[in-house]
Amino acid sequence: MHFALPTRGNHRSSPFLTNSVSRSYIPRGLHRPLYALLIFLVLAFFLLRSLSGPGRPADAPQTVMVLVLNRTDHSNEYIDKVVKNRQEYANAHGYGLFIKSTTDYPPGGSAGSGWSRIPAIRHAMSTYKHSEYFWYLDQDALIMDPTPSLEEHILAPLNSLMRRDVPIVPPQSVIKTYKHVPAERIQFILTQDKLGLTPGSMILKSGPWANYFLDAWYDPMFRFYNFARAETHALEHIVQWHPTILTKLALIPQKTFNSYSPLSENAENIYSDGDFIIRFPDCYKSEKNCENEFNRYWDKRRTVS
Repeated sequence: MHFALPTRGNHRSSPFLTNSVSRSYIPRGLHRPLYALLIFLVLAFFLLRSLSGPGRPADAPQTVMVLVLNRTDHSNEYIDKVVKNRQEYANAHGYGLFIKSTTDYPPGGSAGSGWSRIPAIRHAMSTYKHSEYFWYLDQDALIMDPTPSLEEHILAPLNSLMRRDVPIVPPQSVIKTYKHVPAERIQFILTQDKLGLTPGSMILKSGPWANYFLDAWYDPMFRFYNFARAETHALEHIVQWHPTILTKLALIPQKTFNSYSPLSENAENIYSDGDFIIRFPDCYKSEKNCENEFNRYWDKRRTVS
C-alpha cells in the first residue's frame, strides 16, 4: 500500500541536513556566551550615551548670536563698536558669535539688504551644528544691559511673557496668536510694534522646523513679490496664512528685547533706563543718522566688569 506521506523513521526526502542535525554540530552552551556578549555591548552603548549627554561637544555654545553688517553705508568706527558690543555680551554668557556682511548673501534681484538675515541665520545653524538657540540682532541695535542672559531673561519665563490672542498685524488683524500653545512648543520668538512684526531682534530654535521656516520665508516667490516692507511683509504673510508657522510662534512684549529709540517714528515702547536693548529702526532715513543716534547711547551702556 502506498501512503500519501512517508512513514516515520530515518527516511530523508532531502539530501540536506535538517536544522536539528545542523545544530548538533554546534557545541552545547556555545551560543550562551555569544548572547551574553551581545547584551553586554547593547548595555554599554546605552550607558555611554547616557553619560555623554545629547552629543553636544563640550566647547559647543548653547546659544549663538547672529550679526549681519552693512559695511558700505557706515564708518569703520561704527562697525567696530557694534562688533565690540556683541562680543562683550557673547563673552559674558559663553555664547557663540556669527558675523557676516550683507554682501556675503547677494539678494539675487530682491530689493533690500534685510533679506540677508535669513540665509545668514541658516548659515549660522549649519556652522554651529550643536547649538540650540540663535539670536539674530540687527546692527542698528545696542545691548544696553549685558547682565541678563537670554535663558533667564526670555527663555525660562517664556510662558508668562507670551502674548496670547493678539493680532499678528495690529490693530485689527483677523489672525491672532494662539491662546493655549505651551512654551515648550515654541520655536520662534519675536516682538511687534504698532505696524506689525519686527524681525530686527528674534530668536530661533534650531532643528527641522527652523530649516523649513527659513526656507519658506526666503522663497523666491516672496523675495520677488515686491512687498512694501520687503522681508517683514513676507514674514507677516507666512505667519498669518500658515498655521504650521503660527503654532510655533511666540510674541513677547517689545521692550523685552527690542525697545525703540525715543527719536523713532514709532512713539510706543521707547527705551527707558534699565532696558535690555535699544534699537534705531528708521535711522537709515536721510534726515537721520544711525551713527549719531548710536553714539548718544554708547557711553551710557553698562559693561561687564
